[in-house]
Amino acid sequence: MTNKPTMGSKRVTSQDVAKHAGVSRSVVSAVLNGTRGIGVSAQTREIVLASIAELNYQVDAQARSMKTGRSMTIAAFGDTAHPLFIRLLEGMQRAGEREGYHLLLCSPKSGENREEDREGRHKLLDLYRQRKIDGIVTLDDTSYADSDWADEVRRIGVPYVSVEGYAEENSISSVHADYRGSMETALDYLTERYPELTQAQKIAPEYAEIESAALGGKVNWAEQQRKTGYLDWCSRRNLKPHATNLLQQNGHVNWDNWLQVRAEQHARPVLVNWSSAVLDLYRIARRFALEIGEDLPVMAADNTIHGDRLSVPTLSCMEIPYADMGRAAVEILLRRIEGETDRPAKMWLPAILKPGESA
Repeated sequence: MTNKPTMGSKRVTSQDVAKHAGVSRSVVSAVLNGTRGIGVSAQTREIVLASIAELNYQVDAQARSMKTGRSMTIAAFGDTAHPLFIRLLEGMQRAGEREGYHLLLCSPKSGENREEDREGRHKLLDLYRQRKIDGIVTLDDTSYADSDWADEVRRIGVPYVSVEGYAEENSISSVHADYRGSMETALDYLTERYPELTQAQKIAPEYAEIESAALGGKVNWAEQQRKTGYLDWCSRRNLKPHATNLLQQNGHVNWDNWLQVRAEQHARPVLVNWSSAVLDLYRIARRFALEIGEDLPVMAADNTIHGDRLSVPTLSCMEIPYADMGRAAVEILLRRIEGETDRPAKMWLPAILKPGESA
């Protein structure tokens, strides 16, 4: 494999890019930094980007830092033991890299200890005061809305974006999955696939809502949105809803009683809120001689652990776009860092329909 040209042993500069593209150095800077006041046409921008790629030009982060007074570093805060955080980092890293930013990975000692979580967040504020980071992105629980943390962020003026948290707090920038919209997409898909079990009988697909025993009966914001989305969808289509609650204990769901009823009748399609609970359903369905997809159509409204890849038959599901959410969070954060806006932003990203063999 040969490397792209680098002007011999000499480091490629923005002046080299400008000469190669036939533009001024200020135009190259405008393309790289989105500088205001310098109009760059779409055609010129493409020529500059092509020259950057051909010459393998790399932004000198240290030089930019000295010029702007910024660290060119963004803090990413979340539980590193959580697989969703890793997917979020994927999107953050790609978005930051395009603009010459690095990620500082920060995690509380325990994802379950609120005091350690709070301590970790406040260490980030110290780093911002020391100009070691330029902004913060956190991955939060969907019900997270700590008013003390929000007050500190606003008081200090640190650019900040929460992923999943502060859904109903307009003073904090945040990025969310559209859980209500994902329910509608999933239900539309199921009714189109099984019209004889839904439209013909005026019966909605069943919604199996899994609850975690560890939460002690508390329902987070995302689950509230899903349930509301299900009921609203049924109401608009004059279909009778049928929702079932099942408890997950020690990471497993006991589907036996639920399946006992369905083994004795032609089952309607079922939409399960968590893909992690479907693996137990697959396993137990074999005891009742039920074939997933044929005798029992199943779909997951939340695929966060690649459950579609781990199951046979492959699971139909709604993929929560954590990588895209990380990308969007960094893009919002960088606008705040660059001073383009000081108004909090809210962004809702749709989940992605992934048809499988289970429904």
